[in-house]
Amino acid sequence: MEPSEHDIVISGISGRFPNSDSIEEFWFNLVNGNELYTADDRRWPVGHIGTPPFSGKIKELSKIDAQFFKMCEKEAQYLDPSHRILYEVVYEAIYDAGIQALN
Repeated sequence: MEPSEHDIVISGISGRFPNSDSIEEFWFNLVNGNELYTADDRRWPVGHIGTPPFSGKIKELSKIDAQFFKMCEKEAQYLDPSHRILYEVVYEAIYDAGIQALN
């Protein structure tokens, strides 16, 4: 197959997963058969029909290094947790790709 101007190369990777703060930790947990989901009786009552009492939680969901991303503390406090994760994993993927001139 010939390369074209529309081809995309993925050269960096990052991610957050339940009980895994990085791709490496996620892979380690998968290879070793570690459980990534935890019992969560607060979220679903035990015995609730059709819903297992387990959940996958991402650690430190509400923390972000506001200074690193050049935002004020108040802005960081109200940042949606999914946006915080997006900021971090995009930065880590770009860094993983060898591009270090972001800051």
